[in-house]
Amino acid sequence: MGKAKNIIRIGVGAVLAAWTALQATEADAGANVVYWEGMRLVQGQIGKLEIVKPINLWKRENGALTFVRVLQPGEQYRVYSYDEAFGGQYGVGGGYYVTNIKGHVVYKTPSKEKLKLVNPGKYGARQLAVGTVVKEVSTRIASGVEKEEMEIVGARGKQHVYKLDIDTSNERLVIETALSNDQVLGIEPVLEQAKRYDGRDGTVLAAVNGDYFKQDGSPTDLMVHRGEIVITNTTPAAERTIFGISADGKPMIGNPDVQIGVRIGQGSSYPVDGINKPRRAHQLILYTPYFAASTKTNALGTEVVLTNVQGVLNGNGTVTGTVKKVVVGQGDEPLQPGELVLSGHGRASDYLRQAKEGDAVEISLQYDQPEWSGAKEALGGRYRLVADGKVQPFSIKGVHPRTAVGIDKNGNVMLVVVDGRQPAHSQGMTLNELAKLMHELGAVDAMTLDGGGSSTFVVRQPNGQLKVENKPSDGFARPVANALLVVYKETQENGESEEVLDDFETESKWNASGVNYVGAAVERTTEKVREGKQALKISYDFRGMPGTSGVYASREEAIWISKRPQAIGMWVYGDGSGHWLRAQLRDGSGRRIWIDFARHVNWTGWKYVQAAVPSDVALPLMLEMPVRYMETDIGRKNAGAIYIDGLRAIFR
Repeated sequence: MGKAKNIIRIGVGAVLAAWTALQATEADAGANVVYWEGMRLVQGQIGKLEIVKPINLWKRENGALTFVRVLQPGEQYRVYSYDEAFGGQYGVGGGYYVTNIKGHVVYKTPSKEKLKLVNPGKYGARQLAVGTVVKEVSTRIASGVEKEEMEIVGARGKQHVYKLDIDTSNERLVIETALSNDQVLGIEPVLEQAKRYDGRDGTVLAAVNGDYFKQDGSPTDLMVHRGEIVITNTTPAAERTIFGISADGKPMIGNPDVQIGVRIGQGSSYPVDGINKPRRAHQLILYTPYFAASTKTNALGTEVVLTNVQGVLNGNGTVTGTVKKVVVGQGDEPLQPGELVLSGHGRASDYLRQAKEGDAVEISLQYDQPEWSGAKEALGGRYRLVADGKVQPFSIKGVHPRTAVGIDKNGNVMLVVVDGRQPAHSQGMTLNELAKLMHELGAVDAMTLDGGGSSTFVVRQPNGQLKVENKPSDGFARPVANALLVVYKETQENGESEEVLDDFETESKWNASGVNYVGAAVERTTEKVREGKQALKISYDFRGMPGTSGVYASREEAIWISKRPQAIGMWVYGDGSGHWLRAQLRDGSGRRIWIDFARHVNWTGWKYVQAAVPSDVALPLMLEMPVRYMETDIGRKNAGAIYIDGLRAIFR
């Protein structure tokens, strides 16, 4: 921070004059960066105050109160103290106070653990089983996704831990699996997997490595992608652990298996040994285009190609098809889109030879655990770290980098990566240490994913780029078989051609910035509303200022647009001042783009406006500043306010 005090407004409301309570000084420059309810906690802060009904702001001087102004509903302030003077007052910094009047104010305080991080001298440092948290940085990646980076010092030495918290109640967030190169055989770094999936129908916000894998690059155990089984288990039930997303979107951890059978024509059912696995002696394997370009089998068997495939390969259902051809003694049958191949050796080959062109084929699938029926996503791992809220013990003593996934008591998901094998940076953990850590971080159920050099933590940066944030122990991000992705999905709330980016009805956090202004403020308000109950008010005062003046409105939580929009649109309540209304985008290459809604806002009242988006923008796209309200003519410099509502992306 500079030597001058920086004036900050949290949540809704204005950037106030120098007497405002919200101050972050150079005193907190070296403190941990910790966020709570979308705002940064600062040293000395004990909570925050939300104004519910109009109430006075007071200045205390020489034991007396001086009235400053009336605070309005929706305004929020950091609180640094509380005492019983003048009927009980909250100190909001700079000698300013708000009286505690029931029904007019709501006081909130962060957890003691959060307060410890920004005030270690007062509350004591956070203690974990593996050591003392000496530094923690918390960042909101998007609504419902928060990242924490912790430096821990314990008996083993330094540990560097990366954690991502995903709010599963947020309907726009999904956890999906990614497959290297979109095929079972082969490996690919997590970052490259995330980039390939990015923009398919959502924005990838983060990713970690997935299952253990074999020499051919195939994942060891069950993988389901968007409701379709990609590969079945190899590991025995007692030794495997699977993370999944249920049919109704809930995270779960278990050890499910899939029973598969096939029936050709009116014949008897025959067991299928697996999906997209290498074919062994007397086995019948079902191959899909996810496996590779062909089945990779030898000539010692029979392969039946199915076309006219109906249904999805998932638990507790059937898939039907028609025999296209029967190939005996050849192997390595090509895998074509929309087709399946049944491949058998020995006894299984004998069964398949009965098939003939045109026969109807039925494949039945059923999970052995009902809760996995219709699972949307699944990914294998290895060790169950926490089960039913209890830490699980291990006799394995190796210290390595680790990746884990956990579920908390509210059904939210945490992804954790621990760096290792780098003493100056991070030692790594044993399974016992990792299990205790996951429990302390709030997991009631947790498991490992692949670790060691595979441990990778990818997060989207403020500039829109995806980046590996941890330090993989190989010195580079190792190629792996699959990954877990956190994806921000598009919604089509106002028809198939539009996506609502913000309707200002929820507790989104907006900030004001600008250039050459006397005053600038941004707040959600009920004063002027076009749709719903709230809109965004942008207040400005450009009077007497030289050069180009502007007030800019930006949301603390990034606004991502993963499909290429034709335009950005919104309703604007103009003030007739003739100022220039623009927006600022940042595309996937990091390039900034400015688009114009109106060169002169010369209307009063509501009007719908759109700004065209260049067709060459790189995806994903971030709406960095939805509103840039500007004036270049000194003769038109005035003070006023506009309102916006129904911010949306338009697709054609």
